Amino acid sequence: MSDLQQINEFVKEINKENGRNYKIEVLKKYQSNDIIRKFLYFLFNPFLKTGISDKKIDMMLEEAFVCSEFFNIFDCINYVCAYNTGRNEDIAKVQSYLKELNEEERTLAKKIITKNLQLGVETKTINKIFNNMIPTFDVQLANKYFDNPGIVEGQEFYVTTKIDGGRIILIKENGNVTCYTRAGQLYEGLVDIENEIKNFWLDNFVLDGEITLLDKGNLTSKDQYKQTMKITRKDGEKHGVKILAFDFMMLPYFKDKTSFIPYYRRRENLEKIFKDKLTYVEVLPVLYHGYDTHVITKLLDEVTKNGEEGLMINLANSPYKFERCDGLLKVKKMQDIDLPIIGFEEGRNKHANTLGAFLVKYKDNIVKVGSGISDDIRKEVWNNQDKYLGITIEIQYFEETENDKGEKSLRFPVFIDFRYDKPTF
Repeated sequence: MSDLQQINEFVKEINKENGRNYKIEVLKKYQSNDIIRKFLYFLFNPFLKTGISDKKIDMMLEEAFVCSEFFNIFDCINYVCAYNTGRNEDIAKVQSYLKELNEEERTLAKKIITKNLQLGVETKTINKIFNNMIPTFDVQLANKYFDNPGIVEGQEFYVTTKIDGGRIILIKENGNVTCYTRAGQLYEGLVDIENEIKNFWLDNFVLDGEITLLDKGNLTSKDQYKQTMKITRKDGEKHGVKILAFDFMMLPYFKDKTSFIPYYRRRENLEKIFKDKLTYVEVLPVLYHGYDTHVITKLLDEVTKNGEEGLMINLANSPYKFERCDGLLKVKKMQDIDLPIIGFEEGRNKHANTLGAFLVKYKDNIVKVGSGISDDIRKEVWNNQDKYLGITIEIQYFEETENDKGEKSLRFPVFIDFRYDKPTF
């Protein structure tokens, strides 16, 4: 049996049922299988990149047919990981290998090569069973300031604007520059940013920040975000964006997740190292530095009046933690709305076989509300859907959005509670 056939059997077996316990038992069954270990290591490792997207793998090439150089799926993925440029000559070699497979194997191989294969398990589950073999990509995440404002009292802190963009982690290692989302997915095609940092004097460091428009003009915060996402989600080279950096560390600390350097020192390093203005990397300015918590709500009013999303607070003496923590806090104003439930969506991964999201109708558009729901409520609602259909729920959201079709929706909708005092529809 070939490597790909073994992988195919494993994929079919683990996707046969959605229950977490079932999937764990399947993983345990293959615990000593070297082929499956190699497959899982590639699929879930955020640092292994192929440079080949769904669109590229099916593109029509003018290059002459080339003979396949690969004897198995691992020869293929090892090759594309070594080059990870998505060059036409590499795609031609991959396509040549795919032609040798039957239809079922070809479909599976495409999903593997593009790292677009869903197994319904999380990296932490695999690491628990396979002895932490998958390196994880973790960044510092913020708690909500208004959940516990007392955290900041008596502390030295820094306040910056909460940028309405997308989180980006830039890593420069041995002269090579790679950009990731906060989940470890590759940002491809940011050639302007990559080339500028390649020529920068410092090596082996990490920048944490937000990707946003190079020139926002008179756009509102909402439109800036919309335009930024439009640029970063397209294939090919991406121009017209920059990084607003708010944190910095040397690469070994990031890789080992052992940063004990406090924020005030990281901030000093960031400002000193990037004191000379670059075009595509800019240091996010500090709005306030001190101990006076009264300025927080005042600054929040000011930035929201100017159309910004809110504020971020960094505690001066807090190290960079590779998880959600109280050393980094987000401060923003939210809006509330009450809408009736019109349907339910099943969850995925740890929420499989239970409620994933409420479906509500907002201005003739269906909106999914999946955040803020406790596990108990997910289970209760999923098992008693008729009882909850039509019940009004309170939703907290940041702002109204509009897609290219003119359909209205809600950004960051969060379930707050059932409103039994409202009529049932």
